[in-house]
Amino acid sequence: MNSLQGANQRPCSMGLLSAAMIYFIGKSNNRETAMRHVTSLFFTLFLPCACFEASAQDVVLTGHVQKVTLLPFGVDDCPPPCPPNDIPGRVCISNAGGCQIMEVNVDKVLLGEAGPVRIFKTHIGEWGPTFGVTTSPIVVSEDAGNVSWSEAVMRDGKIYIESKRLRHIGDVNARDLGPDEDDLVSLDAMLERVRKAERQRPRKGGGKE
Repeated sequence: MNSLQGANQRPCSMGLLSAAMIYFIGKSNNRETAMRHVTSLFFTLFLPCACFEASAQDVVLTGHVQKVTLLPFGVDDCPPPCPPNDIPGRVCISNAGGCQIMEVNVDKVLLGEAGPVRIFKTHIGEWGPTFGVTTSPIVVSEDAGNVSWSEAVMRDGKIYIESKRLRHIGDVNARDLGPDEDDLVSLDAMLERVRKAERQRPRKGGGKE
């Protein structure tokens, strides 16, 4: 996969699906047959990504990297992006290059829940591995299976993150906080916006939290 830009790339692309739809419809005189091809493409391209990424609860934490592992497709913990091609006419397209696994010793959980060690897994996208091999403390966010991270930069006792690496937490975009000349934003300020957005989100049954 991946599903990541910078530190967070996405291997599954709606643009790719749209292009496939145009291709199949243009090549086929039978619209129903063309749509069957597109439906098969959707399940082979998007469903494996969803199954792989939705394996853990959303979380934001600080910690230290203990190990980063790169795996080829087909081994344990790295299922292939495409299932066996047992459906005639099915097409599977993926730019994933394997899997990456990052083991982090947790210092502090800021949002969500995590134990003393958290394992993050994603596919490797077309730009290569994105998990950091560093001894510096890091901030990691996992949101709907998308993992992004930044080194934790300390200033006056507060943590700052690189907005081009840890681009968003929940629906809050780091660029909206006005990064400084070093591309840093305050983690506390970003988390406060996340909590504010959660408080303003309508609850089931009506009203705000």
